[in-house]
Amino acid sequence: MYKKLLPIILFFIILTTFLKSQENSGNFSNNLIFSGNSGKLSLFSDRNTKSSQNQLIGNKIQLSLSEKNHSNRDNMFYQEPAVLKLKESTSKAKKRHIDVYFHNFYDSYQENYIANFIGHVHFGVGPGFYMGPYLDVYADSKSSKALIYNDRFVEIGFFLRYYFFQNLYFEGRIGYTRQIDLDSNKINFKPMLVYFYRFGEPVFKRTKSTDPKTSLYLDIYYAAMYDYKYKNAFLQGILTQALRFSLKGYSYFENYLFESGQFDGRKVDYNNYFEIGTGVRFKPNMLVGPVIFVEPTYKVYFYGDRKNSFQLKAGFILNFFLDI
Repeated sequence: MYKKLLPIILFFIILTTFLKSQENSGNFSNNLIFSGNSGKLSLFSDRNTKSSQNQLIGNKIQLSLSEKNHSNRDNMFYQEPAVLKLKESTSKAKKRHIDVYFHNFYDSYQENYIANFIGHVHFGVGPGFYMGPYLDVYADSKSSKALIYNDRFVEIGFFLRYYFFQNLYFEGRIGYTRQIDLDSNKINFKPMLVYFYRFGEPVFKRTKSTDPKTSLYLDIYYAAMYDYKYKNAFLQGILTQALRFSLKGYSYFENYLFESGQFDGRKVDYNNYFEIGTGVRFKPNMLVGPVIFVEPTYKVYFYGDRKNSFQLKAGFILNFFLDI
């Protein structure tokens, strides 16, 4: 039972710590940076997976779907020494900022609660260049050394990110990984190339009765990477169509469709699939608060004898910047 409570406890620690800064966050622009459909990129093996490193995947990428740049309004956001910003709220982060991503969900097919925390501390070192330490933690409530459902690990290290332009960047990570159920420690290296774009601008905050109640947008995401700890390369793509119903303030309700695909270089069965699904998302009227979602999906596998699967996912995502 305590394993199931750990992700929830961690969420409330993070939320309590940062909500105190919420009152000083100042104004926000409509130039959005959106966390996207991050749940699709938590790549995990399905039930009855054998305890073999070659069968484990756990490769996660944090989405940052940015919008058109309105840089003439940036300076108003940097009057406080520490300012919280949702990724769906601000046009630019400072040269020094913390990037937090916390994703949790229950998967009905695995009958398992899965949690992922990724944090970057960014230091601007030149035009388009950022570097700093990162922490990546992946855990679930059901895996054990005898039966691994997901590759549970803790990884800490340093990254270097370069933006070729606003919607395309390269990131290289080098870190020290502890794979918990394999009782393995190793140095990991992960280069990745990420492209993202959003068509449309959903309403971020509805303050007046004349503000739009509905907005439609479409997100595109693509990533290519190599993960040394699995000695494998991956391609991922996601297309999301969303209809937002803005309520009061920061609160909204969304209905969305998505189509995603993933491939790897070794043709491991559970790493090569097409997934289609729909879902609903709700955000309470809080500047920094969890986005709660429920999402039925269907997976079709390309290789091996793995059966296609239907699963229901339900959980929340917390994703924001903190300028330092």
